Amino acid sequence: MSVVRLDSTTRAPETVATTFVVVADRFLGISADDRVHTVSGLVALLRSGRLADRELTVHLGQGVTRHDLDYLEHVGQTAGARLRVVGEIAEPARRHHVHKYQHSNVLLAGLTRENENVFRADLRLDSDNELLLDHQTGEHVQGIVVIEAVRQLFLAAFELEYGVRRPQEHFYIVWNNVDLRFTSFLFPLPATLHARLTPVSVDDPGKLQFVIETEVRQFGKAVTAHLAESA
Repeated sequence: MSVVRLDSTTRAPETVATTFVVVADRFLGISADDRVHTVSGLVALLRSGRLADRELTVHLGQGVTRHDLDYLEHVGQTAGARLRVVGEIAEPARRHHVHKYQHSNVLLAGLTRENENVFRADLRLDSDNELLLDHQTGEHVQGIVVIEAVRQLFLAAFELEYGVRRPQEHFYIVWNNVDLRFTSFLFPLPATLHARLTPVSVDDPGKLQFVIETEVRQFGKAVTAHLAESA
């Protein structure tokens, strides 16, 4: 048996995580956890050489663009690291579904009609979204973003379920009542929105009325629950 004497010149090997999440630079606050890096933070870590000759598993969080990912893969290759990316760069929902002109302001991706009156979408946050431009911490997603995402899902559900039946007509969607409950923080990480659209009065094509129930989920748990009545 051998004994190794540790002194001030003997250091234990540095342990660096090789599995983490990457988010847009705007969400710098959440990167205080060493399991999450911003794009710029990960670039700096790769260039430091501490991840050379390692295989890295990178989960895509919110706000990462195709341009960001291409750059990360280039820097990783230059630094001798191998990146295995988990997740996809989400394409935004169509403009006519969410009634938004700017690509950056669309908060939904992967919009799906799962069943009659039942819908699902992924949350998609662009760093240049109008609601993120003056938020301070970057640690979580502020409530107004959740409300707008739910509003867009309401619009999309209507367009997919009823708007397609009268493509020549233009409808205005007005909320009469909203009941919204926050049960947890929403972080700038993958999340999904789920909705059930219930027709209340659809006999008069000039004034259709619905109730929509939505839920935002992250890590399998509900973050918000929302009930809205529209006419």
